[in-house]
Amino acid sequence: MKNPAPPAKIRPAQGGETLEALLAAMIRKSSEGGEILSESQILARAAEQGPGNPPEGTRPEIVRAVLNEIIRKNEDLHQLPGGEGGPSYYSSAFMTEAYARLLLRKQGDPLLLMAEIVRENSALYPRPVPLDLFTRPPFGRTPQEVLQDWARMGCREEYRDIVSTTTSTSRVFLYSTLHLEPDHASLLAEWLDVGQVDNP
Repeated sequence: MKNPAPPAKIRPAQGGETLEALLAAMIRKSSEGGEILSESQILARAAEQGPGNPPEGTRPEIVRAVLNEIIRKNEDLHQLPGGEGGPSYYSSAFMTEAYARLLLRKQGDPLLLMAEIVRENSALYPRPVPLDLFTRPPFGRTPQEVLQDWARMGCREEYRDIVSTTTSTSRVFLYSTLHLEPDHASLLAEWLDVGQVDNP
């Protein structure tokens, strides 16, 4: 449950825009562009763009109070705890909570993120995931980086459950042996890569 701070008294900027409106627009614009905003990023941008000269309304404590207020007032604005630079913010008008959380996790160790995605897919759906998935948004790794990450995972004991299977088209899929048997994973990978295309 959110504990909103009392509303901060913010002087409108020359164009009449309050800090509350500025921050809400900032979060929405970032989400529309497929990104989440950390508190530290918001503080930096508010200091540059906020009302007042000097920007009296953009002191960190004021910005944090206003962030709490806009989260309380706007159903589409949300806070995610953790991550680099403090809590992160997003608008559900432009991205789902699951996608926002994925972006937050992306800020950490790429090997851990890869392992978590593979394990989740193996456990929940269940299905293996193509290795090239990690070259697509929101992961955005280059093919070379993905191959390097996969090679590094093979040398780490904590990722020994993450293994691969190759389909008849030579596409590599990853799965977790904690949740999928090798034969089942291979059948699923072949279906996802070939059978699904042949039988839409």
